[in-house]
Amino acid sequence: MKWCAIFVITVVVFISCTGIAFAQSKAFEMGMKEFRDENYEEALTYFLEARKAEPASSTVAFYVGLTYKIMEQHKDAIPYLRDAVTFTPRIKEALVELIDALYQTDNIKEAKEWLEVGEKEGIQPARIQFLKGLVYLKDKKYPEAIAGFEKAKEIDPSMTQLAEFQIANANMQAGKYKEAQNRFKAVIGVDPKSDMATLARDYDKALAEKFERERPWRFSGGLSYKYDTNVVAKGSGPIVDAISGHEDSALNLSLRIGYTAPFSFNKPYNLTFQYSLYADKYFPKQYTRADGTMGNLSEYNTISQTISAIPGYNFDKWSLSLPMSYTYSSLQGDKGNDFLNELSWWNTTRYMEQTGINPTARFMVTQNNIGEVSLGYSKKYYFETPLHSEPLSPDENRNSNVMSGGLGWTYFFKEGKGQAGLKYTYAEEDAEGRNWTNREHRFSASFIYPLKDLLTVPLKFQFSGDAAFTQYKYNNVVFDMTRRDDTYNTAFGLIYELTKNIDILTQYTYVRDKCNISIYDYTREIFSLGFEYRY
Repeated sequence: MKWCAIFVITVVVFISCTGIAFAQSKAFEMGMKEFRDENYEEALTYFLEARKAEPASSTVAFYVGLTYKIMEQHKDAIPYLRDAVTFTPRIKEALVELIDALYQTDNIKEAKEWLEVGEKEGIQPARIQFLKGLVYLKDKKYPEAIAGFEKAKEIDPSMTQLAEFQIANANMQAGKYKEAQNRFKAVIGVDPKSDMATLARDYDKALAEKFERERPWRFSGGLSYKYDTNVVAKGSGPIVDAISGHEDSALNLSLRIGYTAPFSFNKPYNLTFQYSLYADKYFPKQYTRADGTMGNLSEYNTISQTISAIPGYNFDKWSLSLPMSYTYSSLQGDKGNDFLNELSWWNTTRYMEQTGINPTARFMVTQNNIGEVSLGYSKKYYFETPLHSEPLSPDENRNSNVMSGGLGWTYFFKEGKGQAGLKYTYAEEDAEGRNWTNREHRFSASFIYPLKDLLTVPLKFQFSGDAAFTQYKYNNVVFDMTRRDDTYNTAFGLIYELTKNIDILTQYTYVRDKCNISIYDYTREIFSLGFEYRY
């Protein structure tokens, strides 16, 4: 370090000028010549020869120890520096070098003993206090370490920047990240153009990113406009031919609140809670139902709310989590033009609830590749209300238990800003009604690519798609055939980062359900534009 080199030169000049008796052997004189020319290996050879000639010389012992220390052979330096401060005459200037060597070799106990000697005798007070801070910092005694650094800069203001940096380091190790960040800013303020200030900026930036990553509370909210070409999922065939006017616009609201327990950021075990809401409100528009009567597309207004708890544990290269969730969905039906026109809308419009648990293991294949294995169980229950009456036939009862399992892979690139993923899921749904019992194979893909390098604007391209092949178990008693659905869902979108916390999103979604029962065979397109705020 620069200040160490300055100190060594000062010591040499000081000893030369204060009349301390040098060993007058030829070997020592040659050693001093090489030492001044910074030829330390040659100097050491001469000093060791002088040491053999005068083993009781504290001066020779000092220069042997100092040379070893400059060559970063601290363990070899310690015996000679110890002799320099105990032989007669004692060389007080050797004390700080001895303490530093003991510190470098983790000999904390002896270093503390010599620190007491230095404080008592008033030897180089500023450097002794700075070394005291370093020794106690290594011993994880953070208040004592900070006190030492504070005294050092008080005694010698020229050490302010260096002391502030170490105080920031001590606070960071103690987990006092906000105070550490303030101290790093103080380092920068002393001399913004120095190398120390550059290093402090890097630490300050790293801490800011850490604060962002480890915020317990997360919030996001979005509002978008969408145009839906087939709100009612109209199929084909004579049964549904009468349906018309089934396209409409809607406002979509999304909300997500998350809380991660603070211990999750520094312990292997973790716990997260989440609440999410998704709502669609279609503009009031009349349409013709399958039976020829008139309806309003606001009947398809929906609200879905989910509460989840996700405990987990992180191992060396893999993690295990146990997401548990409860979802409550409301469907307006023919209640009116909005959800809130009655005080009892929660009960009146309730449509379905679902509880589930989804044990998931993720493992790191390489630094950028993550694998995933999951199992799942969920239970669906459809409410019976005046708006959503019980099924006309027991075979149409959709209450069910669902068992599932999945395999996934995710690849991260562009410093984690881009990702690609694939997933396969198999599910068996055991419904109370024979017409809804099925098994499904689902293949999913997702892709996010930052376009900033190509277009010099903060824009991302996103793609998602899945193909679900659903085979129903029993013959449908209404249509006298076994139903099969091949459903394809594809979405393309762009995300523009308007500010750090606000994105503008546009997306096109295409859904094609190819079903052998015509009323379930449909095509749907959705165009959307909106924004999302994150905090």
